[in-house]
Amino acid sequence: MNKYCSGCGALLQSDNELLNGFIPKEKYDNSTYCKRCFRLINYGDLNNNNILINNTKLINEINKDKSFKIFIIDLLNINNNTINLYNKIKENKMLLISKYDLFYKIFNKNKLFNKLNLIYNIKKIDTISIKNNIDINKLINYFKNKKINNIMFIGPTNSGKSSIINKILEINNINHDKLTVSNSINTTIDYINIKIDNLNIIDSPGFYINELTIDKDFKNHIKTITYNMKKDEILNIDNFYLKFSNNTSITLYMYKIDSKKYYKDIKFDYEISVKDNTDLCINGLGFINIKKECIISISNIDKELISERMSII
Repeated sequence: MNKYCSGCGALLQSDNELLNGFIPKEKYDNSTYCKRCFRLINYGDLNNNNILINNTKLINEINKDKSFKIFIIDLLNINNNTINLYNKIKENKMLLISKYDLFYKIFNKNKLFNKLNLIYNIKKIDTISIKNNIDINKLINYFKNKKINNIMFIGPTNSGKSSIINKILEINNINHDKLTVSNSINTTIDYINIKIDNLNIIDSPGFYINELTIDKDFKNHIKTITYNMKKDEILNIDNFYLKFSNNTSITLYMYKIDSKKYYKDIKFDYEISVKDNTDLCINGLGFINIKKECIISISNIDKELISERMSII
């Protein structure tokens, strides 16, 4: 009988240590986690060398499943790229904004929903924080009230799917091995089915999003930083640069990273023209609200990582 890793969903095997789901033969009978998950849980060591995510294949698999889809994403990663993925999922779905405890001091929830509906035409939106049991119970009650028995959690890697399911297990006192979670991508390898009373919950592999790879602090509330940029003044964020053609106020809504004004001459790679009150979204980092129309010269960041939208502020 086949066994699957309780943490990542991979088929357990003892034939090849280089393949997913490996567990030494002497530990196969008594183990519920693969070696990869065991090392991640106990030592924080995550090996993703053999994990490739094909978004098109994943979307096709998800759309064949008749479960209600909960698309999990955190607020700073809502952009054209992630919403394009959301739009490819067939109906019977909801957008659920995770890690809301990081944002609630900044955003009014109802105004945020109205803005996201206006910009992206998304009807079903809610927020959740695993630090707040009220949010988890509200989600469970939503399923019960709508008589939804089969739920699949989907979304980009590292969006919080497995953490939310673990919290649901904890609140309901379900005796099930915890799903493996980390701040790295591709923690969940295959689908994991969990029964909670009349609910069947499915955790799924995350979509791959090309994004900046920087060290981000997820522990603290998101703090906004505002700069008054003068004409042709440069802003240095982490290791990339933005120059603004006109005087404008800008506000950074990002995870905790280094930012400062920069006064040396550098070579810029391309330009983007933005209108008044535009959000410049950067995959994996957050967004910058730009108050005045201007041309932004950008250096040291791929153009495909950047998108624009009407401000959600």
